[in-house]
Amino acid sequence: MRDPSPRAPFDQGLFLAHFNKGKEHYDEKRYDEAERQLEEAYLLRPRDQKVLNLLGLIYFRQEKFEKAEEVYRKLIAESPEAHTLFYNLGLIYFKLQRLEEAEGAFLKALELAEDNPKISFYLGSIYERQRRFPDAIYQYRQAGANIMVRRVEDKMAAATAERPPAAAKPRKDDTAKFRAAEIHESIRRRAEEAIVTAKAIGPVSPALMAAGAPKLETAGTNRYHLADIFAPPAAPQRFPEVISFRSAGPAAPAAPQSTDRTLPPIRRPEPFRFLQNNLMEIEFAGKVFIKQGTIYSYSGNLTFWVKDKRPGGHSALVIITGSGRVLLTDKDREITFMQVQEETIFVEPSHLLACEETLTPRYLSLGDAPEDLEFLALEGTGMVALSVSSKPLPLAVTRDLPVSVPAASVITWSGDLRPHAVNDQQLYEIMQQPGGRRGPLLRLEGEGRLLVEQSAPE
Repeated sequence: MRDPSPRAPFDQGLFLAHFNKGKEHYDEKRYDEAERQLEEAYLLRPRDQKVLNLLGLIYFRQEKFEKAEEVYRKLIAESPEAHTLFYNLGLIYFKLQRLEEAEGAFLKALELAEDNPKISFYLGSIYERQRRFPDAIYQYRQAGANIMVRRVEDKMAAATAERPPAAAKPRKDDTAKFRAAEIHESIRRRAEEAIVTAKAIGPVSPALMAAGAPKLETAGTNRYHLADIFAPPAAPQRFPEVISFRSAGPAAPAAPQSTDRTLPPIRRPEPFRFLQNNLMEIEFAGKVFIKQGTIYSYSGNLTFWVKDKRPGGHSALVIITGSGRVLLTDKDREITFMQVQEETIFVEPSHLLACEETLTPRYLSLGDAPEDLEFLALEGTGMVALSVSSKPLPLAVTRDLPVSVPAASVITWSGDLRPHAVNDQQLYEIMQQPGGRRGPLLRLEGEGRLLVEQSAPE
């Protein structure tokens, strides 16, 4: 951050011009331009709280953590009772791996805000990294993160099992001998339990599980090995069509039948694999996004988080982190894989079954009301699993020929397309079959590709 230097007499109009432009650029996520404008405003008013707040956020989003630290230190000097400032400073230290300073900032924020689950969660994460397991368990419990509590308890159990028993000093009485024998026996039993139960994860919430999935009677995930539930079929009934969904453009030359030399070299196994009976398997180490209510079974060291609860009771996305395998199914819907290559696609949320972490999804709404249409934007390169009620139908959209379809039948689209929601029930009744579900139409204008169901899902 530039140091304020002597300037001409303060110009309120110039200050507001820089500040308003900076805020506008920030809202549009044009952080470089926002930084330049707000630094000019800072030179005019170095102690303005709004300018410093925005600058701190911009530096943080650009991962300029040292600059962000400087800003929040100045803000705290002016407002030492604002718990949000200490919380933000703790996040900065956490990102910089300065865990002791992060702990101090979070503890101060917690002192000012009292019960705050987010702060407690970060404190639990710090203590877990520092192997201060009892403190981590306490903070995770304060945050309501029961899965994290069980994870730390597992680490404590493993550490206890691996630690060699200390040699006890001989005592005159024989009480110490009995106590040592009791401890050794306890350690032995705990080690055997750790071997038998593998990773003890609590049962996943029923809201995450698919209808018809095996009931999780105990916490041990080793009870549900994928090989025990489904033996690999000798001749699968069907494999999903893999769709390469690229932006519209000149037609590419036809590829030869053998793809051995035309495909790029595979550096890692594909994480998505189709099984029989409308089931798919994901084997991964890292992170994956799935649709809520589609887990058939799982195994491994996994943690589950609901990304965002959606209005209207719609299924939310679940983030799974760790290492292991997950089996997914979406009722009687068929599964189709899509390969996305360095572009942005938009998916109707009920059709997204799973996607790789390289395609981090974000929600976009066509309007401001809760009942407005909502889609997921996926950007980058990776594999997507779609669940569909009927075979997908690809449609080309051109500037001369825009497309209007029932929103319920839309699977995904890509390209330079502008979506508009059209609430015309009479037109919808004309387009939809008698007895079909009513809803808005989606009109797409521009150049791109659209994938729709041939019959709208019920």
